[in-house]
Amino acid sequence: MKGDLLPATQATAPTGSRRALIAGFATELFHRKGYAATSMRELASVSGIEAPSLYNHFSSKETLLHEICFGMADAFVSTAQRIAAMDLPVEDRLARAIEEHLRLLFSDREAVGVFVNEWRHLSEPSLQTFKSLRSDYEQFFAGLFQEGMQKGVFRQGDPLWLGRQLLLLMNGSVHSTARPDSEALADLGRRFYSLWMHGVASPTNQPD
Repeated sequence: MKGDLLPATQATAPTGSRRALIAGFATELFHRKGYAATSMRELASVSGIEAPSLYNHFSSKETLLHEICFGMADAFVSTAQRIAAMDLPVEDRLARAIEEHLRLLFSDREAVGVFVNEWRHLSEPSLQTFKSLRSDYEQFFAGLFQEGMQKGVFRQGDPLWLGRQLLLLMNGSVHSTARPDSEALADLGRRFYSLWMHGVASPTNQPD
């Protein structure tokens, strides 16, 4: 946890550092208590930064939520764009996408928790923009499955449903208390890929 929410003592920190400090404490509070139950007064108390100074950096509580949610959304979407541009077989791009998604999930679990659970508190037009980014990311996975079906690599099905189910399955792993290192994340990615490609049936009991 970010300092276990003890009051900060960095009132003289540079502007950029102070902004990051505020965002860090806000992320922890939104994750632990929820966005609706967190006030700017409480954020001022735990960060050790007076409320007027908070508002110099973030004009509202929602501005903080916007920065957290869109920061994570941009990270996921930019990763998807990078993988989509790779000159690799579709199954290799899927394996890479799984591994990179898991890496981002565990990169900052507090921010990911806010990203997954608190985005509904965004107001328009930010809410619609966020939904569009989330849809773009789902469509990236759907596109991989669609391409794989067209090339005979994956069995036929609903590519968007498959993409969403894979994301749900991976997102559930973030609730683990473990904090895997890069080697463990790579192994977790291989297990998700193997499960998704081969299912749980034994080779001698594969369905027709």
